[in-house]
Amino acid sequence: MTWWRRAFPLELAEEGHFSRREFARFLALVSAGFTTGIGFLWLRKAPLEGASDPEPGPVEHPVAVGMAADLKPGESRLFKFRDAHDACILLRTGKGELKAYRQICTHLGCAVRFKADRLECPCHLGFFETDRGFPVQGPPSRPLAAIALEERSDGSLWAVGELPKPTLEPPGQRAACPRDQAGQDPAEVKA
Repeated sequence: MTWWRRAFPLELAEEGHFSRREFARFLALVSAGFTTGIGFLWLRKAPLEGASDPEPGPVEHPVAVGMAADLKPGESRLFKFRDAHDACILLRTGKGELKAYRQICTHLGCAVRFKADRLECPCHLGFFETDRGFPVQGPPSRPLAAIALEERSDGSLWAVGELPKPTLEPPGQRAACPRDQAGQDPAEVKA
């Protein structure tokens, strides 16, 4: 007997044992299982969709996040803000500014980390700018939630509240694009 007959001991007469009807029942059962699983995940997610972000403004109990001088440009530190599950990231940008954001990516909730001059979500290669938390690459389409910081006279740094979500500037406040000024004199466009 050849090796493959020992590995697969079905005889040709037994191959037709499974009918098309049984195969269709199997496919229907598997499809019903997938549908049930997706329905369960959708029901589990539905209560979270109506939930809103915490209101911007001060919190009852500010949280100490360390000394401002301890964080050098390009460095970051993690801290908890409202409770033990509210992970946030404090960073000092290359310009020397202190910023704090929730560590939750706005795409699927992965933990963002500070690398070089941007915040990075390793799950789907989403990147956020450090100035205002806006997404600059990848699937995230909303900015990160920012935390208000306060530096006290002794040099200690405190997380004191939520900042409102940033918005894009109205079109009138942005610099005009030269293509938008097509009908004007070229000397005026360069000026």
